[in-house]
Parts: sequence; structure tokens; C-alpha cells
Amino acid sequence: MQKSSHSIHRGQLQIAETLVSVALMLVLAILLIGATSRTLSPYSNQTSLDQTATDILTTADETGLLRPVIYLHNDPRYEAEYSSYKNLLDEYISAIVSDSIDYVIIAHEIRNGTIDNDAPPISPIGSPTAIASLEQGGEGVIANYHLGSFTSAAFGQYYTQYFVQLYLWEKF
Repeated sequence: MQKSSHSIHRGQLQIAETLVSVALMLVLAILLIGATSRTLSPYSNQTSLDQTATDILTTADETGLLRPVIYLHNDPRYEAEYSSYKNLLDEYISAIVSDSIDYVIIAHEIRNGTIDNDAPPISPIGSPTAIASLEQGGEGVIANYHLGSFTSAAFGQYYTQYFVQLYLWEKF
């Protein structure tokens, strides 16, 4: 009986390793595509920057990077995994936008259909300098994205809803 339990655990680990490997390969492919498109078409106006911000959030969610960064934030059980996903998401965004663009992700908890102003926002992506620059205002774009829940075989189920915002603006 112990042997089969050990085999099941080993099989689960192999599946998890395979999923992480596939996710990393997807991220690398997206990074390459983003780097290529960035060199082919620099941002000439706010509309293209706005579309880029929307595409970044959509693709980050579809590839499985966004939800772990938002939902595992401040969960001590998954600090290493959170850090890994956060770094991958940050690398993905920096590969998509040019060096002249700065960015910040901020997530607000939603309760009863509205943003909960009592809960502090989550700022997983963005340096303190970038966040200070954002607070000073200026030209930029904001892409909004709604996360209704997060279900993962590795991390469990989370039902909190978040309003995620990606801010992009030109550095001065």
C-alpha cells in the first residue's frame, strides 16, 4: 500500500513539473514574440499603448502568470512560487514594452460588486520609484482586468475577486 501511495505522489510531482515546464516554454515564446514586435513597431500614440496594456493583461492571464501573482500575494505557504511567478510576469511585461515605458500593476479587492476601499491595494509589479512617478500623474494608459477566482491543483481555490489595473506610461 505504501508503494502505491509513493507512486501516486511521484506521479503528481511529475505532472506538476511538466505543467511548470510548459508554462515556462509558453512564457519564453511570448517573450520572443514581444521582443520582435517591440522592435518592429514602437509606440507612436496612446492608442497603441492602450492596446498593448490590454493585450499584456489578457495574455498574462491566459498563460497562467497573472492569477498566481495576485492570489498568492502575502500567502506565506507559497512564497517561493509567488516570487517565481512574479519574476516571470515582470520579465514578460518588460520584454513587451520598450525601455522608455514604465509600468505598475495594482490590484483592488472587490466586495459586493465594488472596490473595497478598506482593503489595501496589492502592488506586486512596479518599483517604488515607478509607483511614486505614477502617483505624480502624467500621460499614460490604464488597462483594467477582472479576476473572479483562482483554482489550481497546486495552490487550491480562491474566491476573492480582484480589479487588476496595469498602468503604462513613458519615462521622462
